[in-house]
Amino acid sequence: MKITALLSIIALPLFAQAPLAKPAVIAEAQPPAVVAETPEKIVNRFFGFLQKKDVETAYEQLTRNTKIAERADDVKTLKAKTREALSVFGAMGGYEVVSTKMVGERMVRYTVVSLGKEFPLRWRFYFYKPADAWKLIDMRVDDRLAAMFDETDEDKAGKP
Repeated sequence: MKITALLSIIALPLFAQAPLAKPAVIAEAQPPAVVAETPEKIVNRFFGFLQKKDVETAYEQLTRNTKIAERADDVKTLKAKTREALSVFGAMGGYEVVSTKMVGERMVRYTVVSLGKEFPLRWRFYFYKPADAWKLIDMRVDDRLAAMFDETDEDKAGKP
């Protein structure tokens, strides 16, 4: 019996002679859309922070929502080694993505050279896309630049 009374109240304006105002549209609160970032965007943001000497934020952003972030001691070591590298090789004046290699549709490696004042460094970032978002799964940095030129140990030693 209460339902019938409610329905008649709702229906009543439909038969009124004066024009009705348009009802206000009430937007439902929806969670913000998750924008899947590309590995390129993640790498660019990382180096942008490193160029500002903000190692802390660089790694927070790089490892956000990854298993790597759960290994706090490893991330702490990475940050310390990066600070040390920036002091030894000089402030970073820029960086270049020198290669990308896809393996299938869901794995990619980015090789980047950071351009320090005194010496460049090679960085490798390995990303995996298990569902909708790319995630960093491994990262390596070294000063073995000869390897980027596909030189073998014999080539470096000058042997035939």
